[in-house]
Amino acid sequence: MRTSAQTVQAMAAEELLGEAESLWVSGLESLDDDSPVDLDVPSGCGDWTIRELVDHVAGGGERYRILLDGGSAEDTAATRGLDYVGDDPIGTFWEHEHRLRESAERVDLSRLVDHRAGKRSGAELMVLRILELTVHSKDLADALGTPWRPGDELTDFLLREAAEVVDQMRDLGHIGPVMPTGSEAAAADRLLAFVGRA
Repeated sequence: MRTSAQTVQAMAAEELLGEAESLWVSGLESLDDDSPVDLDVPSGCGDWTIRELVDHVAGGGERYRILLDGGSAEDTAATRGLDYVGDDPIGTFWEHEHRLRESAERVDLSRLVDHRAGKRSGAELMVLRILELTVHSKDLADALGTPWRPGDELTDFLLREAAEVVDQMRDLGHIGPVMPTGSEAAAADRLLAFVGRA
């Protein structure tokens, strides 16, 4: 059973998850515009193409659901490299995202899961999902030349709640070094700098 404080925290995180999902889907909607997008051109994320980025984010929903349901990091390996774009990238994304949400509502989020970057609670995993959707929506926006406007509440939440796990993943080499930013930088710019993006 959740305490009242945990319930309030979970509701706030769920609302922010919805905002992060919307950021991501708005980018996917641009793929359906009248001007076809070449999915095999570079995305805004390292060496990944747009196709690889879209596969990674949709597949992340499935991987996190597997972990919340008690699966191991090894169990998630089979999902990497699968095609999550297909004929309906938005539908495929929501299919796996809804399954993840159902698992998050059903399981004990204080229980540790076997993430490939180390054991962490289900609650931390969901914060990572919000971070993943938010940051990768920026990568997709950069690739497509579309605007990226996360809300201050979302970016402030991630700067606060994701800081510890981001630092742990940085130590493991999964996230780049903190980039410099000015003291007057907006929360969104500070978030990008914190996760190693200029």
